[in-house]
Amino acid sequence: MKDVCLFLPGAAAVVLGATVYQLAEHGIPVRREYYVATSEELSGLRFLLLSDLHCNPLICGNEKVFRRLASEKPDVILLAGDMISKYGRKANQRVPAFLKKLTEIAPVVYSMGNHEEALRTDVPEQFETYQKQIKKMGILFPDNEVVSLILQGKNVDFAGLTLKQKYYYKRKRRSLEKEATEDLMIPHPEKTVLLAHFPDYFPEYAALAPLVVSGHIHGGIIRLPFAGGIISPQLYFPPYTRGCYTEGNSTMVVSAGIGSHSLPARLFNRVEYCIINTKSRD
Repeated sequence: MKDVCLFLPGAAAVVLGATVYQLAEHGIPVRREYYVATSEELSGLRFLLLSDLHCNPLICGNEKVFRRLASEKPDVILLAGDMISKYGRKANQRVPAFLKKLTEIAPVVYSMGNHEEALRTDVPEQFETYQKQIKKMGILFPDNEVVSLILQGKNVDFAGLTLKQKYYYKRKRRSLEKEATEDLMIPHPEKTVLLAHFPDYFPEYAALAPLVVSGHIHGGIIRLPFAGGIISPQLYFPPYTRGCYTEGNSTMVVSAGIGSHSLPARLFNRVEYCIINTKSRD
């Protein structure tokens, strides 16, 4: 009995400590800033990148976070998918208010992730309502299409790539077929930012645009020194987890996300938002 009495306070302290740690990992976003050399047509711009909100209640409605985001004064906000969750259909109702607040900061471009695509497939009426809500706010929502904005006097195109569920493979990589990107029909690659939720296909994306933004991997969930992120939703060591990657004349910035979903845990890997400053590579 004495051993049990000693064990219980220790166990309670461990549980409390773990809970506080996870609240910090999910509720206090890290700011990451990148300086990217890209095409002349995209130079001199400032992007705010968010991905994988997954209805995070510690972020949605958090006025302190909004003040931080607003203070960045971006030219445009890029949402690289999975702002909602296919598992949390009631929780999804808190996301439109979050998006509305973002529109008060800067124009917003929002591309589809696998959770948006799954909701469209499984509960089409809820997805249709959600889509109407965000478009009514003036948010651009390219779904395998290209949209444009005038930023700093430049006409900038944004291509939103929506991949079919089959490309979110488990364990074994599926090749990206030509049909997956041919609907985009990007007219001016040199002035295009590609929003592509799943970063694994960066070698294929690099041929489409000089700047790619992505998410999905949640930073690898657990990050270790030298190894980086070690877990992917696809159940393998992910090649792209967080930060900048280059392929030829293209750069991809991968966000570790600002939320979590089916595995709501992070280790040495706080939620984040990314600032991308562009300059000409010439």
